[in-house]
Amino acid sequence: MQELIHYTVQKIKELLEHFNEVQGLYLAKSFDFDARFDVFLNEALEYFRTKGNTSHESEVLKIMNMISTVKRGFNPIKMEKIINGRREILGGFSFNGMESMYDILMEIYAKENKKLDDAEELISGIIVSLYQNGILDDEKLKEMNTVPKIESFWNSLVEQNTAISGINKKLRLTIIPEDIFIILEKVFLKLI
Repeated sequence: MQELIHYTVQKIKELLEHFNEVQGLYLAKSFDFDARFDVFLNEALEYFRTKGNTSHESEVLKIMNMISTVKRGFNPIKMEKIINGRREILGGFSFNGMESMYDILMEIYAKENKKLDDAEELISGIIVSLYQNGILDDEKLKEMNTVPKIESFWNSLVEQNTAISGINKKLRLTIIPEDIFIILEKVFLKLI
């Protein structure tokens, strides 16, 4: 089942904000870092599990297991007991884990934002075309002040125009209707 992309982007933003706090603790060599990084990893793990994203879930578990192995006194790469410098090794693996998490979050964020940007570009083109053809004007735009009105307007366009119907089908391959309505609202607000 597809998820509202606007929700995904918002959730990744929240995870990035939490991640930035954790990075700040790492930089400050705070004693709270380990516990907060653990909380962050569990939060990310839960999100990926809920979403059913097993590859990212697996990556988070891998990071958690590496850190757990160091805390138990073993080097996860060499599989040797750590005699000296366990705290430094833990710091190194924690940094490596943070880098991996950053890559995962930024990959998702960029991918989802690209979907929204592409959809907005298509929808903006349609709206400009409707303006040029006199189908839409400032008065009608001002009437589009609720999601149900926007939904009704869009659905009527899809039913009446085969070109718009085709674009709607293309949009539905990557985003759900609720995303379309949110993007329409955003475009309308820019034009008012």
